[in-house]
Amino acid sequence: MNALERTRAAIRGRPVDRLPCFPILIAPACELMGVKQGAYSQDARVLADTLLRARDLIGADGIYVSRDNWVQHEALGGRMTFPEDDEPNGNAPLLSHVREFRRLTVPDPTSAPGMRTVLAAAREVVRHAADRYYLQANIDCGPFSLAAILRGTQNFLMDLFTEDPREIHELLAFCTEVVVAYGQAMIDTGVHGIQYGDATASLVNPEHYRTFVLPYQKTSFSALSGRDCDLWLHICGRTTHILPFVRELDIQGFEVDALVGLAKASALLGEKIALKGNLDTTFLLRQTPDEVRLATAEMIRSFGRGTGLVVSPGCGVPRMTPLENLRAMMRGCQDAAG
Repeated sequence: MNALERTRAAIRGRPVDRLPCFPILIAPACELMGVKQGAYSQDARVLADTLLRARDLIGADGIYVSRDNWVQHEALGGRMTFPEDDEPNGNAPLLSHVREFRRLTVPDPTSAPGMRTVLAAAREVVRHAADRYYLQANIDCGPFSLAAILRGTQNFLMDLFTEDPREIHELLAFCTEVVVAYGQAMIDTGVHGIQYGDATASLVNPEHYRTFVLPYQKTSFSALSGRDCDLWLHICGRTTHILPFVRELDIQGFEVDALVGLAKASALLGEKIALKGNLDTTFLLRQTPDEVRLATAEMIRSFGRGTGLVVSPGCGVPRMTPLENLRAMMRGCQDAAG
């Protein structure tokens, strides 16, 4: 059973020799490979080569292809700053009012800034590794989080209470079109799974989630399904209040942050949705390799199932996380398998 076979089997709830493991590596991959993050973010070949070499160094079962959470912002015309060796960032929200989205158009991902870079990197990773490792590509933000980026998160959360709901829904429908266009282009690269993050959704109450988040997640995942590519959702933070809604989505996997126990998430989502997570990223950064190995094995045992889980930190790995700690996660998976 190679890494790709192991990961696909675990996602589908089939028996595996051990649980698969691969982390979200962006800044740590650059650090380990001696690559400046500015070059990684703007050069598709550097991005792909950095991730491929980092996988070889760690021995992970998969590769997470991503740049940052500003790709859609850039593709829609937002101004960007690319520090020489740090995360890129958007300079300012694109919209000063909800209704201003009407001056935007859905970008063509194959030519749009940002999107075209990550797509080219994904194609390069697929060319080198698609027959051996599970390739999961990040397509940036879900519809709700994209709307928050376009307006500014605080502004958008206030909009939910102060603006005409019809305009909010029109903005979210536009954001859904952007997500679907990018997702379809990413599926065309040949990756095995795509993922988007909708972290801002964890900040709203269940009623707002049902009204402003869930319908657009359903629409986007429905439009992206049926193409032999796994669909993943990532929501940071405490999510127990919204997981019963996530259960309604046509997705193969949900990425669980460390603030929610795996057993609790599994109980709320049901066994048809695989989990990816959820070692605490700060713990991974600060503790010894032996502590990481033991914690990983204990996390797997507490999950209580021999499949249906991809072992990973609960979110993106901090830049200075030691290489031996990343390797210790792999050893923890082997320990738990006996």
